[in-house]
Amino acid sequence: GIQSGPLLAGEQLELTGPVHALLESRAFQIFIASLIFLNAIIMGLETDYPEKPYWNFVENAFLFVFGSEVFMRVYVEGWRFFSCSNAELNWNMIDLIIVGLGLLDVVLALLARGADEGSAMATLLRMIRLLRLTRLLRIVKFLKQLYLLAFGFIEAVQAIIWVTLLMAVVLYVCSIIMVRTLGTVADSDPHAEFLHSHFKDIPTSMLTLFVILTSPDMPLFLRQDGLVFDRPGFLLFLIFFILIGSFGTIALLTGVISECMFEKNMVRIEERRKEQDAFMVMWEQKSAEIYSESFMRAGHKEGVAKAEILR
Repeated sequence: GIQSGPLLAGEQLELTGPVHALLESRAFQIFIASLIFLNAIIMGLETDYPEKPYWNFVENAFLFVFGSEVFMRVYVEGWRFFSCSNAELNWNMIDLIIVGLGLLDVVLALLARGADEGSAMATLLRMIRLLRLTRLLRIVKFLKQLYLLAFGFIEAVQAIIWVTLLMAVVLYVCSIIMVRTLGTVADSDPHAEFLHSHFKDIPTSMLTLFVILTSPDMPLFLRQDGLVFDRPGFLLFLIFFILIGSFGTIALLTGVISECMFEKNMVRIEERRKEQDAFMVMWEQKSAEIYSESFMRAGHKEGVAKAEILR
């Protein structure tokens, strides 16, 4: 059964029954996780061998299992499945969206039967089928380390945006320097064509520096005889730009994501500790109630015995 009434602070949601026991059993969790991995493999095989006639049947079988699981969870949890106080609300919504997209895929497949490959319905069906990949998101739920990594990355998105903005400013400033120093060399310079093609204006210079930042290609400059070694300032700039820009950015992003993962893990540990504390409080209360009832029953029996003796 499901508890009725609003949940109090620290109160645990008590769900019982064979369906809930099945959903919470380790064997069922392993079964669902295995199906998700198998579904991922099937998607790859379907991509490489699309001519096989049985893929739709296999996908519908996966959809039936995943849909049945969601239906059972809604049946067991009731309205709390959609409650904002439910810690699993985000995953519940993801599961509903995944099943909903699968059902939409089935409906569109029936409507598009016999339609031309280039028709709007067939194009829409292909786009919807690409969204089957969202099923793979459920893998994150069953793998703790992958869960921490994914949510650590999500938590780090804001910091990554600021790091990206910082690097854009650095690229812009360095591009101005490059355009004013190398992009305006005289045409008589032996490397004028190369420098003009890579540092002729701010956008081109930023693109060149971005390529250097993401995949340092020193041979590109070393192949230009005398370009680097005849300009020691340019050589020092490239060295420091690659060291600080490329390696520094990677280290900064790694540190930000790692910190977010650590904080997320600490939050999970704290939540688990609070759940255990709430469970202990509930257990103590129930133990006290049982003890009180037993004591009252013992007192009642003793009183009855004394009354019989007095008679």
